[in-house]
Amino acid sequence: MYSHINPYATWSNSNFRKAVPGVPSVHGALPFAADPSASNLLTFFFTEFNPTILSCTVIGRNKYPYFKITTDPLMPGYTSVKNPDGKIIALIEWKDRPLAEVRNVFSKQRVSEWLSLSPDSSHRVMTVTGQHYIWAPQQRTICLYPAGTPNPELLARIFRGDDGTVSLELTSIAVAAGLLETCVVATLLLQCGRRID
Repeated sequence: MYSHINPYATWSNSNFRKAVPGVPSVHGALPFAADPSASNLLTFFFTEFNPTILSCTVIGRNKYPYFKITTDPLMPGYTSVKNPDGKIIALIEWKDRPLAEVRNVFSKQRVSEWLSLSPDSSHRVMTVTGQHYIWAPQQRTICLYPAGTPNPELLARIFRGDDGTVSLELTSIAVAAGLLETCVVATLLLQCGRRID
């Protein structure tokens, strides 16, 4: 059984001070230059942990259930993400080196390749349909930016509250780019407390 692991453990505090290529440093600086307005954000909450985020419901506006995450004892070693119609849209296979796939986005591959940790451990690179994105810790969040742009704008961010609650905020640009499902899966993997490398 896995005990809770700090989701930022792979990113030590010293790495907060290192610049991430293509991402402006905001350590200790407020306000955040690329922070979108609250009206431009869609918030999703990971709720009803049973007993962890590996079995929960992801709700959005008006408490509408967008996704059901299930780690079923009848299918040991797998976590599925289902849409409101009950169709599996993503699958994680828990092995020594976990595998993940998101239907119609990417086929089964190692999580360590899909969410690859940078050499200096300051960020992770996520690839979706040929586009590269960076997940980087910022203060109490993990933020998603497009990679390789001179002034990257925030696309999404993951929050973990002191009480263990998890939420995901996405900009309308991220949703329009088809990043909702992949960001939900990335949030699950980055917050589950299991080894993903």
